[in-house]
Amino acid sequence: MNTQTDEGPNMTPHYQDDRATIYEGDCAEVIATLPDASVDCVVTSPPYAEQRSSTYGGIPESEYPQWTALWMEPLKRVLKPRGSVIINIRPHLNKGVISDYTLHTRLLLRSSGWAELDELLWLKPDAPPMGRIDRPRRSWESLHWFGLDGDAWCDPKANGKMSDRLGLSGGKAARNGWDHVNGINEELVSGMGRSRDVAEFSIRFNPDDGVDVRHPAPYPSRLAAWCIRLVCPPGGTVLDPFSGSGSTGVAAIQEGRRYVGIDLAEEYAAMSARRVGKEPPVLDFGGDAA
Repeated sequence: MNTQTDEGPNMTPHYQDDRATIYEGDCAEVIATLPDASVDCVVTSPPYAEQRSSTYGGIPESEYPQWTALWMEPLKRVLKPRGSVIINIRPHLNKGVISDYTLHTRLLLRSSGWAELDELLWLKPDAPPMGRIDRPRRSWESLHWFGLDGDAWCDPKANGKMSDRLGLSGGKAARNGWDHVNGINEELVSGMGRSRDVAEFSIRFNPDDGVDVRHPAPYPSRLAAWCIRLVCPPGGTVLDPFSGSGSTGVAAIQEGRRYVGIDLAEEYAAMSARRVGKEPPVLDFGGDAA
């Protein structure tokens, strides 16, 4: 796999079925071969700067913003007009000071034409007691949400909960000065509420029976599923340029979406293929073929 020729890299899929396609190769090179407007969303956890370099390579902090901008640039063509990109990342501490490489990355992406839509959070209630012992335990990570413009597709109720107390009661809107906000309803009603902007999921990784997942930085498929429900229309296509252990692929198939995964390492492309390949079939994807 990943055979280089005079005409460029060989983009023959490492794995392919009617639900998923997984490539082994450089993500920017593979993305450049994908059809125009064929992807509804990107959900990914790219390598962190200078972290786990012994097991999964590493990007110097000084190069990280430009590296991110380079792999995201071809997504502008591949994403559908209302497509989204969600990036899971959090900077580390360096000599007691928070690293600024993610800040510079966000600013560079904005100046490169991306619209930063929001910063969502992944709350980890069982985060291990790692990091500096003279600081609070780190128990959350960022989900940076970007789009081509401010009109990205979103289903704000996809991760919501049923409630019989939607709205405001007892004149709270007027008392708190909220009566100018569109959609304020003083009458309590029943229905599905909007999702919070915080996703709370355990970091415990429970691989599927019979699948050996040995990856330095797996993240839970339930987190990926939460993101997919939020920003990918039913029947849409999800891309993960850093497929890794295949958590995003598992989530995409479980949620009835199609999946395109890319990983530079043959080991992780194969790992993704093993996990995605054993997911039970989804009877009806819905939507148009990508």
